Amino acid sequence: MLVLKDPGLRKLEKFIANNPLTHSTILHWTGSMWGIGCRLSSSETIARIETQKQRADKQGFIALIPDMSVLEQDKIPAPIRPLMNQYWPGNLTLVFNYDDPQFAGIKNGNKVALRVPSDPALRALISLLGEPLISTSVNVSGLMPEENYERIVRNYDSWFDFALLPSSREMKRPSEPSTIIEYIGSEECGSNDDIKCIREGSIPFYEIKQAFQLPVVMFVCSANICRSPMAEKLFRKMIREHNLGLATDSCGLLPGGRMISLESLQLLLERGIIDAEQHISKQVTPQLISSSWLILTMEERQRDLLRSAYPNNARRIWTLNEIVDEQGDIDDPFGNNLESYKKTCEIIEDRLQRLTEKLKNNELRI
Repeated sequence: MLVLKDPGLRKLEKFIANNPLTHSTILHWTGSMWGIGCRLSSSETIARIETQKQRADKQGFIALIPDMSVLEQDKIPAPIRPLMNQYWPGNLTLVFNYDDPQFAGIKNGNKVALRVPSDPALRALISLLGEPLISTSVNVSGLMPEENYERIVRNYDSWFDFALLPSSREMKRPSEPSTIIEYIGSEECGSNDDIKCIREGSIPFYEIKQAFQLPVVMFVCSANICRSPMAEKLFRKMIREHNLGLATDSCGLLPGGRMISLESLQLLLERGIIDAEQHISKQVTPQLISSSWLILTMEERQRDLLRSAYPNNARRIWTLNEIVDEQGDIDDPFGNNLESYKKTCEIIEDRLQRLTEKLKNNELRI
């Protein structure tokens, strides 16, 4: 078995140029689980994996792709695009109708299971292969998936031609299965579009269900007592007025537990937003980031801190200014007079109105 451990992109490019893995079985780490796979086009290798696993059908094969852009966008059901934006790369597998002949060999009915793995080296490998990588757990059918690399080498070494290993630190992480969700279109069930849970893994199904029904727009500032609560409450009012299927939330970089500033509260009450007085600040958490479809910060510094802390979510993190094609920060009015708060509130209102128009016209691209 050839082994590459935590290679840089240049080393990986050189390897694939000399070893295209045309009919190779590949041991890989998705970022959460060990898997065995091969090129999607290699039907003989897929058959070999089925034999090794003592499985009689192709059910259970997931196609790993490097990012959402490799799919034909007009073939993706619109209701699940927000889920893709929110959870990919990550530990969510989506099963849905996707009309592409390259997936014919692993379809279950008309549906294919797709995921963008969180491990960056694996995504780079898939990009270099130029086609999806099929993936399934390392185990004989009916037995528990193998979670330990040493035991994989000891018990399953003959299964693999090539291994792409993560860093030693990643290899020590506990395994977490992906959550598998099936999208059911209205034409299938005779009612509204829906999703059902095939397997609950590391992402709770209730969270995904909520994100499917009402994607969350999260606003972030420093302390979550001035700018972000104003943005959250104002945007909630706008999306209700325009009947947009979204929810709102807000948080800060600093520890929470504080009431909204009196000046922010006054400005919101003047706009008829009476629930603003119930706001209590909270600090950003991995769970809040994971459960948000779009994260909008007040400053570039805040955006960069969050992108650095949550690299797999970076493409969903923007400043409120840049999401509407403006530059710079929205200044913090904390400690200044009411006139300063009014100016900040008016800027936030303007950006939110423009964001609302983008959403209404399907012009938002993240």
